Amino acid sequence: MSKSFWIPLCASFGMMILLYIIGFIANIDVLIFKVSLSYTEISLLPIVVGILVGFISEWILKLKPQQ
Repeated sequence: MSKSFWIPLCASFGMMILLYIIGFIANIDVLIFKVSLSYTEISLLPIVVGILVGFISEWILKLKPQQ
């Protein structure tokens, strides 16, 4: 697969993981992934930000060859 596929994918997952780690370390409820016996709580903010970073990095890669 080409570079235009892997860079946005890695940037997206990397940003999601980074935000979840920051939320866990700093105990920020908006960024935490909680799992217990009775329920599982997933924050959607890191997922949305990760998807946006993926789209932005893909857009940058498409613009770069034109310049």
